[in-house]
Amino acid sequence: MYIPFKLFKIIFCTLLLINLILCYNPPKRYLHNSVIIDNKLLVFGGSIDYTYELFYLDLSTSFENNKLTWTSINENSLPVYIWRATTVLSLDNSTIYLYGGFMLNKNNNYDYSNLVYTYDYSTSTWSASNLGGDTVPPRQDIEGVIDNSGKIYIFGGYNATNLASSTGLLYDDMNVLNTISSTWTTLSISGNIPNKCSHYTANILPNGIIVYIGGLEQVTDANFTLVDMNKIKLFDTINLEWSEKITTGDIIDSRQYFSSVLTPDGYIIIFGGCSYTPGSSYFSSVSPKLARLNTDTFEWSIPSGSEENSPPSIYGHTANLYYDFMIITFGFNLDTKLYSSSGQVYLYNIKSNKWVTTFSPTENKPTTTTPTRTFTPIITTSPAKKSNSLAIGLGVGIGAAVLITCSFIITFIIRRNRNSQQFRNEQQFRNGQLPQILEIPGSNQRY
Repeated sequence: MYIPFKLFKIIFCTLLLINLILCYNPPKRYLHNSVIIDNKLLVFGGSIDYTYELFYLDLSTSFENNKLTWTSINENSLPVYIWRATTVLSLDNSTIYLYGGFMLNKNNNYDYSNLVYTYDYSTSTWSASNLGGDTVPPRQDIEGVIDNSGKIYIFGGYNATNLASSTGLLYDDMNVLNTISSTWTTLSISGNIPNKCSHYTANILPNGIIVYIGGLEQVTDANFTLVDMNKIKLFDTINLEWSEKITTGDIIDSRQYFSSVLTPDGYIIIFGGCSYTPGSSYFSSVSPKLARLNTDTFEWSIPSGSEENSPPSIYGHTANLYYDFMIITFGFNLDTKLYSSSGQVYLYNIKSNKWVTTFSPTENKPTTTTPTRTFTPIITTSPAKKSNSLAIGLGVGIGAAVLITCSFIITFIIRRNRNSQQFRNEQQFRNGQLPQILEIPGSNQRY
C-alpha cells in the first residue's frame, strides 16, 4: 500500500498545484506597477495587502473583460513590498527596472538599502542593482521613461524624509539612470526649471522630448496645488532643456494618480485620476475621465463616445497599450469607495475610440507592418516564449473526480482565508493601524 499511497499524494498535490496556478485570484490593489512582455501583462506591487507576487494576464488569447484568467509566476518573488514606484522596460524588452516608491522588507520594516531592483524576464528573478555615479535619494510618485540610448529619466518626485512624522520634500531635479553603464547622473540644468512636482505622467516622443502632464506641484514653501492641465512641461533629452507648452482645445480637469499612454499616431491618452482641494478631507472625481492630447498641435480633445460604457471614476490604476487596446488594471473606485476587482479590466479601443468588453488578439494584427516600439511600454518585439505544461493521465475516472473535487475544496478554503485576511488588512489600513501612505503636508486624503 505504500507505493499507491505515495502516488496518490503526488497526483493530489499536482492537481492542487495546477488548480492554484490556473485559477489564481490576485488580491486587490492600487498604486501598483505593470508592463507588457511577450504578450503578457505583468502586474506587481501596489498598496493595501502585503504581497510579493508577480502575476500576468495572457494577451495571446481572447477574453471578456470581466472573465479573466490570471496566472501566478511566483507568489514570493519581489524582494520588497513596494508601492508608488515606477517601472521602465529595457530597450530589448528583457529587463524591468523598478525604482523608488515606499519599500517594506519581509519583516515589514521600511528598507531603502537598495533603491533600484531589476527583473530578468528570461530567468524570472529579481536582483538589487549595484549602481555608481551620483547619489539619488529615495523618491515616490514619479514616472520614468527610457530613450533610445538606454537612459532612464526621472523627474522630481516626493521623498518621505521623516517616516515618523509623515513629512517629506518635493523635488525639481532631473536624474538619469544609464542602464548601459549602471550609473546615476543628476543633470545640471539652468533656466526654465519647473516647479517641484510629483504624481504626474510622463511619455517620451520619438524626437526625444519628454511630455509631463498634470500632478501635484509646490508653488511656495507651504502651498501645494494641482498642475494646470493647460500647461505642459517639456524636457528635451538632446539639448537638456526645459520648456512649457500652452495647450488649446477642450477643458480638462487637473488631476493626480492618473494614467497615460502614447499611441503610434502621436496622441497621449490620459484616463482617470483624482482631484483634491487643500483642506478637504477627500479626493474627488475628475472630468472628463478620458481625454487625448495631440502632441503635434498640443490640443486637448474628448473623443466622441468615450463616455459611453466608460469605467467608473478610478485612480491609482495602471494603463498599458497593446496594439489597439488600452488596458486598465486595478485602482480605487471613487464611485463605490471600494478597490477595483481583480476579476475585471477595462478595455479602450484607440482606433474606434470606444470602451469595449471583449479582447481579441486577432484584432491586434497590423494591417501593414508591425508597429515599432515607442518609449512607453506598449508591445514587445521579441518572440513569444512557450510555457511549460503538465500532462497528467489518470486511469480511474472516479478517483480523478474525487481528487479534483478535493483540490477545489482546499483551494476554496485557502482563498477564503486569504480574502478574510485581506479584508482585515483593508479595514486596518482605513483605521490607521497599518503603515500609512505618507503624503506631503495638506495631501493626506484617501478618497
